Amino acid sequence: MATRALIMAGGADTKWTSLGGPTRRHFQTVRGERVIDRIVRQLAERGILDIGIICPPIEGYDIEGTYRIEPTHDAWGHEALNGRAHWSETGRTIQVYGDMIFADPCLDTIAGYEPRTWMMWGRFGNGVVKGGGGELFATSFWPEQADRWEAALLEAFMLKERGLIRRAGSWEAYRIMAGATGRTVGQHRLYPHVFTSIDDRRTDDFDTPDQYRQLVRLFEGP
Repeated sequence: MATRALIMAGGADTKWTSLGGPTRRHFQTVRGERVIDRIVRQLAERGILDIGIICPPIEGYDIEGTYRIEPTHDAWGHEALNGRAHWSETGRTIQVYGDMIFADPCLDTIAGYEPRTWMMWGRFGNGVVKGGGGELFATSFWPEQADRWEAALLEAFMLKERGLIRRAGSWEAYRIMAGATGRTVGQHRLYPHVFTSIDDRRTDDFDTPDQYRQLVRLFEGP
């Protein structure tokens, strides 16, 4: 059954531009190829041809073989809810973070995942370029898990509004999917049954121009 990939690139990217980034992060290059084009190519090479890009109404995202989806949420942390109307009703949906530079084996693992279950991939510990204790790469689910995933994202925001957790995003929703409740939703913890940690010492995202330069050196070096 076909897989649909939704590349999440709808953020304002103000942090990047305020730190000296000349354009949006998705348009930076690795070996002469833009980050967003690289992700599209890597997905297509793995047989995923139904690719939507959640992006703002600006130039640069019209990539052959893809379609554009305008974000429906502006606030940070809502990225996984953007494109909700485009989650597949028949096959698998993969949500891929659009500011990632993926090593090929990482996307091999994500694209090749066969169980019909909800799963998230990321790096649970510090990376070579970034610290922060972890980074999310992608989420995969089927129609029978879609409502639960949406409910987990909304519950995370409710818990934040009630003051039980400090932030509400995909990390918190992942813990809810794992069975965490109340204040435990805010505790950084690995739940292996719903999270696959990939630490290939290359795959990562970048928040600053310096991190970008470091990460590119890992991919363009000898």
